[in-house]
Formats: sequence, C-alpha cells, structure tokens
Amino acid sequence: MPFDSSLSKSKGQVILEYIVLALCLCVIALRTTYTEGPTAQSTTPANLNDNLYSLSVSAVLFLSFVSWLICSFCSKRFLYRFTSVEIGLCLFCIAVVTAGFAASNKRATITDAVCLIAPVLMTVLLVQILDSPSKIKLVLAVIAALGVVSACQCAEQFFVSNQAMIAQYEQAPQTMLEPLGIQSGSFQQFLFEHRLHSKDVRGFFTTGNSAGSFAILASFAAIALFIDKFKNRRSGLLSLITCGVATAVVIFGLIITHSKGAIAASLIAAVCFVAFLYFGNWLNTHKKAVLLVCLLFFIATGFAVVSYGLAHDRLPGGNSMLVRWQYWLAAAKMYADHPFTGVGPGNFAHFYTHYKPAAALESVADPHNFLLSILTQYGPLGLIGFLALFFIPLWKTIPPSSIEKNSSPEVDQQPSFRTLAITYLTILSAVLLLIRPFIMRTPLGNTFEVALYLIFTLYVAPVTAFVVGFWLFTTNTKSPVAGHESQVTYISAALFCAVLGLLLHNLIDFAIFEPPVFTAFCAIVACIIALDFQQNVRPSFVIKPASSARILLVASGLVLIGGFFNYALVPVAKTSSRNQQAVRQGQPFEYAHQLLYQAAEQDPLDPTALNLNGRLYLQNYNETPNAQPTLLKKAKLCFFAAIARDNADFKNYEKLSEVYSLLAENSPEQEKKDLLNYAIDNLQSAVERYPTSDRLRFELAETAEKLGKPDIAVAQYEKAVEIEDAYRNQFKIMYPGREIFSRLGDEKYEKAKQQIKYLSARPAP
Repeated sequence: MPFDSSLSKSKGQVILEYIVLALCLCVIALRTTYTEGPTAQSTTPANLNDNLYSLSVSAVLFLSFVSWLICSFCSKRFLYRFTSVEIGLCLFCIAVVTAGFAASNKRATITDAVCLIAPVLMTVLLVQILDSPSKIKLVLAVIAALGVVSACQCAEQFFVSNQAMIAQYEQAPQTMLEPLGIQSGSFQQFLFEHRLHSKDVRGFFTTGNSAGSFAILASFAAIALFIDKFKNRRSGLLSLITCGVATAVVIFGLIITHSKGAIAASLIAAVCFVAFLYFGNWLNTHKKAVLLVCLLFFIATGFAVVSYGLAHDRLPGGNSMLVRWQYWLAAAKMYADHPFTGVGPGNFAHFYTHYKPAAALESVADPHNFLLSILTQYGPLGLIGFLALFFIPLWKTIPPSSIEKNSSPEVDQQPSFRTLAITYLTILSAVLLLIRPFIMRTPLGNTFEVALYLIFTLYVAPVTAFVVGFWLFTTNTKSPVAGHESQVTYISAALFCAVLGLLLHNLIDFAIFEPPVFTAFCAIVACIIALDFQQNVRPSFVIKPASSARILLVASGLVLIGGFFNYALVPVAKTSSRNQQAVRQGQPFEYAHQLLYQAAEQDPLDPTALNLNGRLYLQNYNETPNAQPTLLKKAKLCFFAAIARDNADFKNYEKLSEVYSLLAENSPEQEKKDLLNYAIDNLQSAVERYPTSDRLRFELAETAEKLGKPDIAVAQYEKAVEIEDAYRNQFKIMYPGREIFSRLGDEKYEKAKQQIKYLSARPAP
C-alpha cells in the first residue's frame, strides 16, 4: 500500500536509522581513503591483515542491516520497501553455498562471499532509510566529496610522490621489495620495477583503473548535485560556482588516472546521459525494444571480439588488451572444466595457473571481466543472481526526461539539509581523522619534522580535502519545493549513467570487486531506487508483526550474527594476529612455529598458517649449521596439511618436493632413490596445477636426471625451453627494444638446451 514512511516510524526508529546511515557513510569514507584490494588469500607479510580489515568493515554493514531489521520488525508497525535486489540476492546466496562446497580453499570462499554480500545488504538497508531527498543528497555529497579527496591524492602522486618513490627505490630497493616478498633479481622484481616506472596514478586504490572506476561514480554524483543546484533557483550563483569547481576537480581526478577504459566508459555514459535528458520519455516508453537492441549489440560485439581473439590470439589494442585475451582464454577453459558451480569464490587465483598460457608474463587473481569473474567462481547461477541484483531494480527505475507526478516536499519531522550536512560532516571528519591512523599504522620517522610532515600529508590533508569538497557541494543547498520533481529525474538519470559507465569499464577490468568501489557502487544503486520511491508512488510492505514472528526473527538474526562471527570474522582475526607475529623479523624460530601451529588450529579451513610454517621450517633448516632432518619432516607434515586444505595451489606441492630433495641429500642410496621419486611425484602434481611454469619443468627435469630417467628429463627440459621461448616472444612484442629479462634465468635456459642435446645423444640404457 502507498505509505508515508517518515510518519509511520517511532522516534527510536528514526534515531536508529540516522545512526545506521552514519555507519554506512563512515564505511564508504574509510574504504575509499584506504588501500583495500580485492579479497584474496595472501602469505606475504604486507598483506596478512587485508582480509581481516575487509571482514571487519563488512561486519559493520552486516550488523547494521540485521540490527535495523530486528528493531524495525519488533516495532508497532513494520514497513519495508521492496527493492527488487532481494531476488538477485537470494539466487546469489544459493550460488555461494553450492560453489562453496565445490571450492578448494573454503576460507577464501567464505571471505570473498561475505565481502561481496555485505555491500549488497547495505543497498537494501539504504533504500529503507533514505526516505527523504535530503538524505539522498547527503549520500551523493559524501561520495562526490570523496571524489575530491581521491582527485587530490591522484594529483599528489602525479606531480610529486611517484617520482619520489622511484628515487627512494633506486637508493634502497630492498626496503620496498622485502615487505612484498619479492626476491632481488627475480622476474617479480622486473614486473615491480615496470609498474613503478609506469607512474601509475591510483589515489587510494590498488590501480589507476580502480581509481578511474571510483571517479566515474563520484563524477556523476557531482554532476547530479550540480544539476540540483542549477535547477533550484534558490541556491544562488555562488553556490552554483562552488559546486561546479568541485565537479571539475573530480573530473580532473578521473583524467589524470590515465585509465583509458575508465575515460572511455565515462564518455559513453555521458552520451547516454545526454540521451536521457532529451529522449528519456521515449526511451522509457520503448525500453523493451531498446533493451533488445542493446542485448543484440552486446552479443554481436562479444562474438566479434571472440572471433578476432581466436584468429589473432589477442584483442585489438595495446599490451593491456593482449594480456586480457590471455586472461579471458584461461577463464573460458576454467569454466569449461567447472560448468555448474565454478571453482568457488576467491579461488580464481589458485586455479588460474592450471590454464595460464605459456607466453603470459604474470599470474592474476581475476580475469579482468566482471562477467567472467563471477561465472568462473560462482557458476551460471551466481552470474544470473549477480546481474539480477542490479539490473532488475535498475530496469524498474529507468528515469524518463520528465514526469507528471509531483514529489512531496520535505515533511516537518525531517531536519533541514543544512542540519544533516553539518552533523554528518562532523562525524565523518572525526572518523577519518581518528580511525585512519589506527588502520594504516604508518611509521612516522625518527624526527619531529618528518613526523609532522607525514601526519599532515597522510591524515590531515585527506580530511581537509573532504571537508572542503563537502562544503563546495552542499553550500546553500535548499530543501526541495513544489515543482522540484523534474530535477529529481535528472539526478536519477545521472546516477543511472554512473552505474552504466562502471559496468562498461569493468568488462575489461576488475575494479568493481575492489571493496571501496563496490561499496560506493552499491550506495549509488540504493540512491537510484530511493529516488524512484520519492518521485513515484510505489507499494510498500506494511504489517503489524505477531509476537511469535518477532521472536522467530530475533532468533534468526542472532543465529546469523553468531554464524558470521564464528565462521567468518573470528577465525580470520585469530589467525591473522598470530601469522603477523610469526613473520616479524628477529622472531625466535620456536616461538614463531608455536604461533603458526596455534593459527592453523584456530582456523581449520585456512592453509596460510601451515604454508608459512612449512616454509619457516625450511628456512630454519637452511640456516642451521648441522643438518637436522627433523625440521624437514615437520615441514613435510605442514605442507601435507596445507594441501588437505587447498588442493588446487601448486606451491605446497613444489615446497613438498623441495623437502624430499633435501631429505635425499643425506640419506642412504636406496632411501635416497625413494625420496627422489617422492620429489618427482610432487613436482608432477605441481606441474599438473601449473603446466606452463618453466621453473617447475626445469626442476622436474633435474630431479629425473638424478634418478637416471633421461626420457623424462629430456621431455621436461624441452618443455621448459618451449615455455621460455614463448615468453620471450611475447616479451619482445610487449617491450620492443628492451633487453630480454629471462623468466627462467639465462643460466638455466642455456643448461636446459645443452642437456637436451647431451641426453638425446646418449645411447639408451
């Protein structure tokens, strides 16, 4: 039934919703001003706490949604706005469960799924509490102001810090390589140096493409606010100018990211926005026909892209499109082997090596296409659910260029926009100023001057940029008046095009799965749906719950909260803390081993602690003057246990073969032969999971040669040379004129070719 939500809520509910809105905005602000990459299992010391932070922030969104639902349902009258997101969410959750059972690494599955579902729950929650135009504008002002912060950070990197970072690296390379777990002289160091010298402008995000994706959302949010001021004659000329300046700053931030995909997608979205402004009514009337044409165009374009890729073994464009074809080809093969459930959420990285082309320079954790990413990890049901999450509500809210219905002005019970803006600006500024230092934990140097400089640049400057940006967007903003409905439509059109631009960009990138981008994206979708409720009379679900229903919902909510903490957050919190302590430099071996055993016991799903412990035993063995086989046997048990928790990762098999090879060095002849056979078996298992690794092929060939198996050795040496040659050919294409950096190593490469000739010339035994 049509219902005025603002009049049906008790004072307690209203206060709760303002608190929940503050929590959601704080999450968006913190995430977009702190580098939080896509959730992935990582064993490098620099990234051990990333998943814990992502889960902690997701817990805030999850608890906010459950708390609002329980409190609202237990009130005298429960009002719920159907968002149409619920349909896709149910399908997606079913896909999560089915894909989770099929996943190799269950901990990665839980972490990835939770961090993806939490912002979707925030979308549903925001639609319920954004019951006035002032609240919607507040959310848009926060996102636009964060766009100003991102633009300032990008400008600082573009003009100052990128060059300073290069100079710092040239003076002391190890200070940057060691925290990332990169060995000197390795191919990973070459890739790191290439990215460093490319001067990627990424703001607070992991890549320039991710910064560009967020800038698309912030730019259209800024444009929506600018239109609001332009149409609202009471705002004044000064207010219009300040908002225009802030909008220009956000767009400038998009440009200096140099993300070609983001800039191209934003231009397409801008064209669509102009089309909405002039032909919105016609598009709304014929939206089924327009959708059909778009689908046919998308299918035809996809067919053309695949045909070109199969014919030329690459996509048209530069090096980025060359490697993307390799990602997509591997992802297609991955899905062909797991057509119903996918490989499991968060498991793409461990399965990618199974299908990685020989010429590909590096391994990735995402295929750089959001459709393929969801399909390969969650299966077809997951893809349908993910698309339904956003396309069904957006389909129902496609805005016309004008409407005949009158939207209601602000009700008396709602505070003015000025009051809301000042209150939330104070809260968000305090959170950014107080919490960011705690989560970043950046060393402040040894002198007062250095500490003062770092405090200002890292903590004070972003908050200052946010305050200034927020003020520029909100100064002299008035509450809506009668006849204001037309600009509401323009705002909806701008936000609709922001969503379109982001999705287009992420057909060739993974930025949408970066938690800050996805959280802001979900907030924009919530604003679109809430605006539709403002400008159109839509039915709401209103009931007076029975006592039994309230008890059942409260019990269900407590079970969900308990399950979240017991299976998602607490195990990761316990293991991350112990893992972080164990890998600290100067830590006694025995104490570190104890911590890692405790971490493995606290989380029976995560193989990270066991992998770290096995590697630590190997390090302990290599640094001990007298050989201690006991250390190797303990390492063997750790790697066996890690394999039991994640059978898809080749690294544990490789390390296990290293353990057997070391055990064979000081063993009697017959036992030595058996141990080397075990080493070969594990190397073959590693090769099965990474068939295009020239390093593994070379190690397998050497081990086979020690056992007197020349046929196996020759075959593996030949394969290693073939893989290295394919890599070198692609290196020449991607870096013409540069000296080839051998991935296998020049010494091993030449040895492999020599051994092929030598072993092939020997007579058969």
